[in-house]
Amino acid sequence: MFEFFNALQDPRREQGQRHKLKDVLTIVIMAILSGHQGFRGFARFAKANEVELTEILKLKHGVPCFFTFRAILTELNEQVLVNEFIRWVQGYLPDSADDFVSLDGKAIKSTTQGGNTNFQNFVAVVNAFGHRSGLVYGMKSYENGKSAEGEALRNLVKQLGLQDTVFTMDALHAQKKR
Repeated sequence: MFEFFNALQDPRREQGQRHKLKDVLTIVIMAILSGHQGFRGFARFAKANEVELTEILKLKHGVPCFFTFRAILTELNEQVLVNEFIRWVQGYLPDSADDFVSLDGKAIKSTTQGGNTNFQNFVAVVNAFGHRSGLVYGMKSYENGKSAEGEALRNLVKQLGLQDTVFTMDALHAQKKR
């Protein structure tokens, strides 16, 4: 995973950096796997596990604080992150790893704006999941007010570039191209 993190460009200026990007992202993933969400959740997880994280990751300045998580995660280019993730995952898969890949979209909780009006907007993601391998091949986010699930899904399939693969998806996507 560090190989994947090292391929990402740190959005912060070099001066004054106390924590490496790979260490912060590792803590974020560990926090998410432990059920924590958001910048404050990541900071609480880091503080609660400070001794272990400092020792294992060899952190000179202790664990990052809330502001460090926020600065890094809000500035990371999502599209670069997704592209690098897809490239990294594909490097570990044999050519015939999955014959079937599921495609699905889900709305993200607590992102709704505009209530039950015509101006309602929320953030959602589509992802590609391999049946046999159990791996997520990639994901793409979109806002329903600006684009649709079908468009995001088609872009994800193009981005993946998978050959000789059967895609399974909701009937919503079985529409004739206009």
